[in-house]
Amino acid sequence: MGSKGKMQTVIAKRMAEVRAKRGRLVKEWSPYIGAVGEYLKENKEQELTEMDQFNIAQCLDNALLQTGLASSSKLFEATYADNIDFLGIQLPIIAALLPSLVLNEIAIVQAIDRRQAAVFYLDVLYGTDKGTVTAGDTMIGAKTGHATSAGARKYATTIVEDEALTSADDVLVSETITGNLEYDSVMLGTIVITDGTESFTDAARPGSLVSSISDAVVGWAAEDGSFSVTFATAPASSGLVSASYQYHYDQATDGVPSVNINLTASSLTAMDFPLQAAYSVGACLDLEKAHGVVLEDELVKYLGGEIKFEIDHYGIDLIEAAAISSDGALSTTGNGTWTATPTSGQEWLWKKYEFLDKVEKASNGILSKTLRGFGNFIVCGNNVARVVRQMGADHFKPAPGLNKAVPTGPIKLGTLDGRTVIQDPFLTSNRYIVGFRGDNYLFAGFIYAPYIPLFTTPTLITADLMAQKGFLSSAGFKVINPGLYTFGTVDVSEL
Repeated sequence: MGSKGKMQTVIAKRMAEVRAKRGRLVKEWSPYIGAVGEYLKENKEQELTEMDQFNIAQCLDNALLQTGLASSSKLFEATYADNIDFLGIQLPIIAALLPSLVLNEIAIVQAIDRRQAAVFYLDVLYGTDKGTVTAGDTMIGAKTGHATSAGARKYATTIVEDEALTSADDVLVSETITGNLEYDSVMLGTIVITDGTESFTDAARPGSLVSSISDAVVGWAAEDGSFSVTFATAPASSGLVSASYQYHYDQATDGVPSVNINLTASSLTAMDFPLQAAYSVGACLDLEKAHGVVLEDELVKYLGGEIKFEIDHYGIDLIEAAAISSDGALSTTGNGTWTATPTSGQEWLWKKYEFLDKVEKASNGILSKTLRGFGNFIVCGNNVARVVRQMGADHFKPAPGLNKAVPTGPIKLGTLDGRTVIQDPFLTSNRYIVGFRGDNYLFAGFIYAPYIPLFTTPTLITADLMAQKGFLSSAGFKVINPGLYTFGTVDVSEL
């Protein structure tokens, strides 16, 4: 087996080990994952994906290893298999901090297994000089998409586009240029040599180069790539003489262009979201006697919800900053302003649909900037949400259970022409953000990397009969590609 075959074997083995490790982790935490899944299905009509399951398992494992307090933390308190005591306390929090986070709808979620981790970028580089393509240039970039030149679009063909025969620094004192084309085994009858003014082809007489100016044979070309051509006047010394042609790759010694894979890592460090609560033991006892409510359990819910809110909005703030930056898809000018006021004689029914065109413009702006994808989600302020919800059933589909929801922060409204719509009451009311969410971290504009979902300390009662309890969540955040986001505004002042 050659070295290449051995490397493929090693890679396949390592990937199998990674999949097996993930499978074991999910299996070990399956009772908890199953409970979260049932909770989401019952309360949010949502199914756990395979990645959701892994993220939950990884985060629970992180919390266990990080604290070493499994016996005293309610996070892992259970009486017997499949009957989990923390269902009424921690389960809603775990469900909220992982699969039901708004960030889960607009960011790539990838749980990390250590506080300091790395985000990887996969770039494909050209490995061979060919026409206008230079070895080492980016072919497909994680941030920039595919190279756009005509030569780049023909790299995997047997066509060479605009191969430079002279450089801009050459001082040409003679009208005659001789040399050898980069690829041998040239297909005669396909050659075009030009200085931008005069062109020579051998289409009519293969091997004989004919001038576009004099219609005379003024050069020759051979299948081995050698050529000689005489211009009517010497090409400008600042210009490039180039050749385009086809060749037989199976007969050429270097006829198959190559690519190189470049994997780059960028560091990511999880940040903590700590909270502590203090309350009197007397108040706790009175509340339980009077209303049957356990204050400690309610604290876990409410303060866990506060951490969820802050995580969601910390991520949205980073996405918004990326959208309005100079690196955003439409730079700092964004997508302009859509005005809701109908023109003279125009009905509101048709005026509001102009907003859909603005969204399409933003989506195309993302594609033009990055060549990675169209906008597939919208985060909108309250006034923009008003417009979205009036688009009619053909365009806007409300999220299941939307009218039963009690939002305390960003909430999923539904979809607009297939794009996920998030209403954020803390975003500027007239602003919206259009972005692209890929299906894995190699196609991400923003990554949310949960580390510890929620850890609660044992309750500490001091001599003054005050109880104290601590809460902690930890996650990493990383803007990968600001070009996958842009923004716009609406003017609804007269509505």
